[in-house]
Parts: sequence; C-alpha cells; structure tokens
Amino acid sequence: MTRVLIVDDSPFVCRLLASYFQSESGLEVAGIAHGGREAVAKVRDLRPDVVTMDLDMPGVDGLQAVRQIMTESPVPVLVVSGVSGSAATRTLQALDYGAVDFILKYTPGINTDAVALRKEILAKVRAGAQTRVVRLLGHRDSFPHPPPPKFDKELIDRFETQQSSATPSSIIIIGASTGGPLALRELLSELPAQMPAAFLIVQHLPRNFTAALAAQLRRYCGLEVREAEDGDTLHAGLVLVAPGGYHLLARPSMRVAVQTGPEVDGHCPSIDVTMESAAFSYGSRVTGVVLTGMGEDGTKGLRAIRSKGGVAYAQEPDSCVVNGMPQSAVDAGLVEHLGTPAEIGRMLATTFKTGERRVYAAAN
Repeated sequence: MTRVLIVDDSPFVCRLLASYFQSESGLEVAGIAHGGREAVAKVRDLRPDVVTMDLDMPGVDGLQAVRQIMTESPVPVLVVSGVSGSAATRTLQALDYGAVDFILKYTPGINTDAVALRKEILAKVRAGAQTRVVRLLGHRDSFPHPPPPKFDKELIDRFETQQSSATPSSIIIIGASTGGPLALRELLSELPAQMPAAFLIVQHLPRNFTAALAAQLRRYCGLEVREAEDGDTLHAGLVLVAPGGYHLLARPSMRVAVQTGPEVDGHCPSIDVTMESAAFSYGSRVTGVVLTGMGEDGTKGLRAIRSKGGVAYAQEPDSCVVNGMPQSAVDAGLVEHLGTPAEIGRMLATTFKTGERRVYAAAN
C-alpha cells in the first residue's frame, strides 16, 4: 500500500486529491497538511511513501518545506505547480532540492481535461513512490558559477581555429525527463567552455518551464545556454533547450526549426524527433545522450543515430531518479557508454580533449 501525504492550503484541493487516492487500489491517504511547517512535522511522524506538495502556501511555503524535508527526512515529493514563469522557476528550484517530479494545478481560463489530470496525478504518485531520493546536504540557495576546466596552451591552440570559426564539429543531443533538470546540471557543469560541439537539450517540460530551465542551467557551466528559437544557427559552445510544447528539429546548414505538432508517444517536445532529425542532417557527427526518465523516448532516436555511425550514451541505473528511458535504450542494445551524468560530462570533455575521431568525424 502506497501512503500519500497531501500538502495544500486549499481545503478543496485536499478533498479532491484525497478522493483520487481513496478511490484507487493500492493508494491511501496517510495525512493532510495545510502548511509547510505542518508538512515537515507530518513527514517526520507519519513516514509517508510519497508527498504531494503545493508550493504557494502562507508562512513556511512549499519550497522551504521541500528543502527541509530533503535535509531531515528524505521522501519522494511531487510538486503541485502553477503555470506562470515565476512558478516554473520555483518548481525547478524544488526539483533541485530533491523533489522527484511535478504536476500542473488546475488554472482558471485554461482548458484542462479533468480525466487526463487525474490519470497524470495517479501515475506520477505511483512512480514517485518508487523513485530514489537523496538527502540534501549543504546549502543550495546560491549557485556559484563554476570555472570551466583548465586545458593547457597546446590543447587550446589546437582548437583555436575551430572555435574562432564557431562551426561545431559535432552535434550532441541530450534527452531527459523525470529527474532531468538536476542530471542536466551535473552533466553540463563538467564541460569546458572550449567545447567544439553544439548541444540540443530536450527535457520533458511544459511551456514557461523550459526558459526557466535554460536560465538555471546557464548558472552551472561556461557554455552559452538558452531556449531555442526557430531558425537559430548552431555554433560551437551553444546549448539550445527545446521549448515546452514544441518539437526541436536539427536542420542542414547548422540551423534548427522549432515547430508545433502532435505529441509523439505522448511527448512534445520529443527526444526521438530531435535525435532522428539530427541523425538525418548530420550523420556520424551526432552523439546522443539519454538521461533519467519514464518511458521509452530516446530509444528510436538513438537507433537512428547509431545507424548513421554516431555515438550513444545513457545514464547508469543507480543514478537515475527513474530508469525507464535509459533502460529501454540499453535493452535495445544501442548504448555504447554508461555513466552518471557527471561521468558522461567528463567522457564528453575527454573526447574533446583527445580529439577522438568517432565523435567528430565527418558526416556520412
């Protein structure tokens, strides 16, 4: 039996969520809290299997509560978030503190499918209860900009011409879902600013959230990170994040397209769409990376990349919040390199340092 603690200052929301869990086999309500301070105490006393946490509450708010819970009594936390830009920033901060995922709350004026919302909440609560959580150590109120790794003069000179031309020698596609924001941060923080590759990141997030994600990631690395716009030109050291609700496609002539379209296997943006378009446009110059997440998005994309002579990486199971996407790629026999996000970042940085031919080979 999965025991859920509901945290929200709205009695209506608490009743609604409780009705969902009480009517579902295998779920039960462990308790209800109407504020952050009460939530911290009930997590300590009741030891629930998963917590749903509203971030906007008076007094000790949900963000403070998540941080304290993950410091003192780690438990999977599912954030209930608004849809505004400020809500997106706070939600990503909660994920950085250790929350495992989030759901968007009902917002007046926005067409919301009540059946789909209930289904999403139940699915994420069940998945959240099965995820790994890690105690939060230290303070994450400020995010110092890490200095890029130092390379000797000979290595910098070797790529100086390539960097000055700004033409990327490789296109690296990184896909992630549940647990992805923190994994992306850990990977990017290992990369040198002199990296001759361009990066496309596809993180399963809704609109407003991806711009906030790009701003957050920018604080962790020496690369240029921003949300992609239609027609952007790829250059060495650029990281483009797929906008929520749009597919990001790699086009020939080092340009990208940002397009509306139907969800692909339930996702928009889709990792498969971006990887397949890159493989078609750039052949063996493409490297694919699949990080933590539910489902199978990225498997078809890695298959396309491998078929063109590109390279495939995936996050190793023990470091994933949810191992669905990496495991799907591994089971398909597509993954050549496994590692934690930081290890993958170091592998890519070492590949740059040594000039390994496979990643930076000419296109087929």
